[in-house]
Amino acid sequence: MPTSSDDRIRIAEAQFPKPFTGGLEFNAPAHGTWNIVHIGFKIPRAHQIYICADNCMRGVVMTAAEMGELSRFSSVILEEDDMVFAGRLEESTIEGVTDVLNSLPEVPPVVIVFPVCVHKFMGCDINFIYDELSKRFPDVKFVRGFMDPVMQKRGTTPDQRLRKAMFDIIPEGEKDGSVTVIGCDMPLSEDNDIRILLEAKGIKIRDEAACRTLEDYYALGCCDRLVCSYPAGLLGTTALAKRIDKPLTYIPFTFGYDAIDSDLKEIGVTPDPDGRTSCDKAASDLKMLIGDNEIAIDYTAVPRPLSLARFLISRGFNVKKIYLDAIDPDEKEDFEWLVSNAPDTMLCATMHVKGRRLGKNESDEKILAIGQKAAWFEGTEYFVNMIEGGGLYGYAGIKAFLKLMEDAFIVPKDTEDIIPRKGLGCCCVL
Repeated sequence: MPTSSDDRIRIAEAQFPKPFTGGLEFNAPAHGTWNIVHIGFKIPRAHQIYICADNCMRGVVMTAAEMGELSRFSSVILEEDDMVFAGRLEESTIEGVTDVLNSLPEVPPVVIVFPVCVHKFMGCDINFIYDELSKRFPDVKFVRGFMDPVMQKRGTTPDQRLRKAMFDIIPEGEKDGSVTVIGCDMPLSEDNDIRILLEAKGIKIRDEAACRTLEDYYALGCCDRLVCSYPAGLLGTTALAKRIDKPLTYIPFTFGYDAIDSDLKEIGVTPDPDGRTSCDKAASDLKMLIGDNEIAIDYTAVPRPLSLARFLISRGFNVKKIYLDAIDPDEKEDFEWLVSNAPDTMLCATMHVKGRRLGKNESDEKILAIGQKAAWFEGTEYFVNMIEGGGLYGYAGIKAFLKLMEDAFIVPKDTEDIIPRKGLGCCCVL
């Protein structure tokens, strides 16, 4: 099967797991997903320090300001001389971070230091920088961030590496019968079978996304099992599980009944025996409302968009487009099902340069979008405003998700106001 150099391709003709070739890219103005600044602030009392040229600093400063967190944010500006003289880049980084920490009212217990692309280009000795900073500030836990978007096409992404570095400071803890849910930016929803069924058995849950104190964050290692619910968090959670010698279960929000039953049994709980029937009933009722109106899905809304598309299409919904740039290898079974059963479903790139011309729906047809990027590309005001699965999971999660689709189909949203706002679910002063 071919790889498309265009911005869209029939799923029956798409190559798995990379349906599109690389090239000049477009960044859609849908900013609900979290960036590295949002993610770093998940550690309570952590201070972030970015070291880069002033032209690159604008975006991260604005994010911190929008969150009302400038008191926990600092920057060190690099100039041309820092790239010219041998050893100057290391010196400027170390002395800049030192000056920042000495100027604060009190030295924070956790500091996330973000070198940038130029540190890699110049062959900077990163280990030396962190070693020296640790000697100067022995009571500080330094987290190794990296703001290097130019490297995101090779290996792991910056946010994957940041999450791993953030988990590296979690100490090993005793087994206390609890379960730690970690790796997702959205806290567990009330409509989440993991939460519902564990709490019904009296099992304590520690949720990384809901930590309010640094002590809570450090206690994440005190558990019998780790549960990761988001693909971008799996790298760090796997490393953490190995280091603290705890079993790990990977449970992203899926719409496959068999996968739900298997995953829940793995963490020691019994799935709702009426879950399948109640979900099918909710889906049938929703189909009566939506009818044949077109549905578009994007990968930022749920971690497994092909699973969602399969769920909806198999129940008669008119899913026309799935916006993504690559396919999660774990969705191969859903991909193959769609190829066989819905071959005309279009896969649409979100980063292709042609995307800059989209975002306007000139037809009178009502389109329901699932996710902010799908809403922007389709130019619709009817959309489910969600990222990372919204903390949902299981049969309770599916029913809550279908209710969100119902609400989105009935009540229009102010797309132009919502779409540009950064970090859905974060505190925001805007």
